[in-house]
Amino acid sequence: MNLNYELTESDYLEYHLYTASKSKLNKKTRFRTRIIIPIIYTLFALYSAINDKSYAITITFVLISIIWYVFYPRYSKWANKRRFQKHIDENYKNRINKPIEISFNEDSVYSKDFSTETKIKGSELNELNEIKNHFFIKLKTGLSLIVPKRAIINQAEFIKKVTSLGAEHIDELNWEWK
Repeated sequence: MNLNYELTESDYLEYHLYTASKSKLNKKTRFRTRIIIPIIYTLFALYSAINDKSYAITITFVLISIIWYVFYPRYSKWANKRRFQKHIDENYKNRINKPIEISFNEDSVYSKDFSTETKIKGSELNELNEIKNHFFIKLKTGLSLIVPKRAIINQAEFIKKVTSLGAEHIDELNWEWK
């Protein structure tokens, strides 16, 4: 099985968003930020209420705390997406819309792009993550091959081929960036 395609900015962006959404560190950081900032503002509000007896400042701090907690997920989603977009613009500008070829043999995967050729043992394939528009073939080293679904004629055959090399198929068709 041979695949020939080009990756766009949106392909790289979706890959980065997907991997960030699966990162335990990223989840922990976003959770902590969502919780810690409101706690700090609430402590300021308590301090203000006890020491200054200024209820206007206390109410302001409480409102900021509530607004942060409610709207932080939306802000975080936007900020991370923007950060990844800048990263792609800066670091992937020479890879966008360049031809990529992937060939699957009985026991290996051969990948070729405009600057490199790589032969990957089938035993090094770890996961085949499937989302709405892409497949990500994750290697045991942590690297991934991005394969847009638009490049695959027979997706069932593709899944069968990759899983026969040892990758576990993970269906995440309902995944979306949050």
